[in-house]
Amino acid sequence: MKNIFIITILLTLSSCMVSQKTFDEKCCKIEAQIQDLEDKAKGMDLKEQLLRQTIHDLQIKNDTIK
Repeated sequence: MKNIFIITILLTLSSCMVSQKTFDEKCCKIEAQIQDLEDKAKGMDLKEQLLRQTIHDLQIKNDTIK
């Protein structure tokens, strides 16, 4: 009876370890995707800022020409 109980516990613990490894791999993939999206967002913010500055400069030039 003890042996069956010990085997059951060992099987349960080993299956949890496999699940933990799979979970860790998925977390790493998701963290990499999040970092990639954050980098893209920062790039888009920079582009937006540059475009706004260019529009502002063009408006000033337009006002000075008139």
